[in-house]
Amino acid sequence: MRRPRVQTVLLTMALGVLALVWLAPIAWVVVTSLKLTADIVRLPPEWIPWPMTAEHYREVLFSSSRTARIGRAFANSLVIALGAVVIVVVTSAMAAYPLARMRFPGRDAVFTLLVGSLMIPNAVVLVPQYVLVQRLGWLSSFPGLIVPEAAMTFAFGVFLLRQFFLTMPGDLEEAARIDGANAWQVFARVVLPLSQPVLAALAIFAFRSAWNDFLWPLIAVNKPEMFPLPVALALLRSAYSSESYGPIMAGAALSALPLLIVFVVANQRIVEGVRVSGLKG
Repeated sequence: MRRPRVQTVLLTMALGVLALVWLAPIAWVVVTSLKLTADIVRLPPEWIPWPMTAEHYREVLFSSSRTARIGRAFANSLVIALGAVVIVVVTSAMAAYPLARMRFPGRDAVFTLLVGSLMIPNAVVLVPQYVLVQRLGWLSSFPGLIVPEAAMTFAFGVFLLRQFFLTMPGDLEEAARIDGANAWQVFARVVLPLSQPVLAALAIFAFRSAWNDFLWPLIAVNKPEMFPLPVALALLRSAYSSESYGPIMAGAALSALPLLIVFVVANQRIVEGVRVSGLKG
C-alpha cells in the first residue's frame, strides 16, 4: 500500500511542477500588464507589481494613436467567432445526421472524403480560398472572415457529431416515426435535444479556432477597421516594441480573456462532449 501511495505523491508533485512551468508565462503577462512602465524592465524582476496600474489597459482600449483599434478588433473577433460557431454547429449537425443514421449510395465515400480533408493543412487551401472570396466580393468583410473560419472546423464537426449520433439508440427514432414524425422532426425534436453536450463541445472548439486564427485574416483583410484581434495585436507589438511591453502585455491579456471565460464556464461541457461522442466507429 505504501508504494502506490508514494508513486501517487511523486506523480502529483511532478504534475504540479509542470503546471507551474506552463502557467509562469501566463502569470508574467498579467503581472507585466499591471506594472508601471519604469518597473517592467527592473532587475531583479518583480512578480508582485506595486503599485499596480491599469494605465496600459486604458491606453490599449481607448487610445487611438498607435493601438490599431484594439477595442474595435476585439468586437470584430467576437462577431467572427460567434458567427463561425453558429454556422459550424448548424451545418455540421445537418451533415452528420444523415451520414450516421440514414442509408444512401455513396454515404461512406462522402464521410471518407470529409475525414480525409482533415489531413490537408490549412495553408494548402489559402490560395484557392482567397480567389473564391475575392470573386464573391467578400474581401475585408465579415462574410469573408466568418465563412472560411467555419469551413476550417466543418469537417471536424461532422466527424465529432457523427460519432455521437452512431451511439444513439435507434428505438428513439422509431418511436418518433410511429408517432408520425418525419425525418426533419426526428432530427430537430429528438436528436438535437439529446446532443446538447457534444454540440456545446463543438461550439467551444469552433470559437477557439476562429478566435485564435491569424493567417487567414492577415491575408483577407486590408482595412484597419476590420482587423480581428490577433492581427491587431501584431500591429500593437510593432507600435510599442521599442518603448514598453506594458501595452503589448495588456493586449495579450485581453485577447486571452474570452477563451479563459469560456473554459471556466464550460470546461465540463468540453470533457462531457468528447466523452459521450465516443470517438469510435
